[in-house]
Amino acid sequence: MVQGIGQDAGAALLSGRCAIVAMPGLPLGRALARGLRRHGARVVEVDVAPGSCADAEKALGHAAREAGGADLFVHAGATPAALASRQLEVLSGEEWHSAVHRSMLASLYFLQGVYRQQHEAGGATVLVGPSVALVGAAGLVPLITLAEAQRTLVKSAARQWGRHGMRLNWVGIGAQRYAGSLAGAALPPTPELGPPPPALGRVPDAESDVADVIAWLGSEGARGVTGASFNLDGGDWMVP
Repeated sequence: MVQGIGQDAGAALLSGRCAIVAMPGLPLGRALARGLRRHGARVVEVDVAPGSCADAEKALGHAAREAGGADLFVHAGATPAALASRQLEVLSGEEWHSAVHRSMLASLYFLQGVYRQQHEAGGATVLVGPSVALVGAAGLVPLITLAEAQRTLVKSAARQWGRHGMRLNWVGIGAQRYAGSLAGAALPPTPELGPPPPALGRVPDAESDVADVIAWLGSEGARGVTGASFNLDGGDWMVP
């Protein structure tokens, strides 16, 4: 369930802080864990998707004990069915359940588990999703629906749990960084900017660029930020 702890003595943003990365089935988690270690965090990776609130509490509680705390949680969740391209008009109820409902429940259970860990001392949580969710993608309706639902869940939880000192934010990244299987998906072109590359000329790297922002969100410097959406796709989708 847990896959090691590391720390970079020269880092500062998360020095002395504990981070738990829960992204079962997504290689993205490994890259972000390496990036957070570079910022000084003690990191534990959780590779099991919870099937209940009790599962989440057990997994995250074990990870927090392994890390020595629960200052920062980072989560992304999508079943393989959610990452598959398919046409909306032929989606069955079972396919929708597998792609959207199961993934959303896992994220709900994850946040409930986070609450058990942070409601007394506070802390930061970041959910990561594909930035294309902000504009839609014709062949990825289940994934887009899931990602927007997760983003809305983050905003509502941020309002409800802020009184406990808990801060929750959403980070959107390029689809090809979120999951390698989306590299060949029929993603919409950016109308005002033309085809890729994005405005910065590159897709931000997960281990460096994305981890840097998540590290800041988990640091004392972001103590006034909650319920926000950060778009880290290099300027592909410039939306408010």
